[in-house]
Amino acid sequence: MRFFRGITVPAENSERVISDIRLKGLASDQGWWKMTHEHPGDLKSLHMKPDLSLEDTRPGAMAVAAVCACGDETGALYYAVNHNRSAENDTPIFIEFEAEQPQTAVDGKDFLYTAFQMADPVRARPVLERCFGAAILKYADRAWSTEDQAYRIAQCDLAIHDSDVAAAHHSNELVLAGRHKTLFRSAFTIALPVQPEAIVNVFSPVAHCSMPQPDIMLRDILRVS
Repeated sequence: MRFFRGITVPAENSERVISDIRLKGLASDQGWWKMTHEHPGDLKSLHMKPDLSLEDTRPGAMAVAAVCACGDETGALYYAVNHNRSAENDTPIFIEFEAEQPQTAVDGKDFLYTAFQMADPVRARPVLERCFGAAILKYADRAWSTEDQAYRIAQCDLAIHDSDVAAAHHSNELVLAGRHKTLFRSAFTIALPVQPEAIVNVFSPVAHCSMPQPDIMLRDILRVS
């Protein structure tokens, strides 16, 4: 699967960072990302577990370092050129790379987890199906069958690692507006390392890039309190 990542670094570090990625790929010791993801195990049996808990889906033993990436070029360019830039980190870097499906998970922190916890199922169900595929519904429906928020989060922990969910989300063309003013079509975490031979391209883009207006806003599918 092809992925795209947009980061920003101080201008004086940009050439070194680009060279480092070309030579080493993406590795956990490079210092400008600090996150993990964890595959919970047998998704089918855990999905049907009536007392599913975070202890089941986040045991800790299998957590690995990971990086964020988009499934489309525009999303990564938007994060590199616009969203992530600051006075200190003023130079965008665009990274295009390949990763195998077992290395990937949907990044649900800015949209999917909130939908599982707080959405109105009537409004959210068609949105999730369109943006994450039909496979997402079995997890969402079980999550919404109870008011137990830990159970809802645990079901989402399973959904983000479902290969059918990931494949459908990778091909999503609708722009989602999520938490913290995020805009994206598809969002993933990729387990590290990404070997240098998997790097397709890395460079500092100069053109302005803006995402189209959002097609779906997270706030519009949430329950009204």
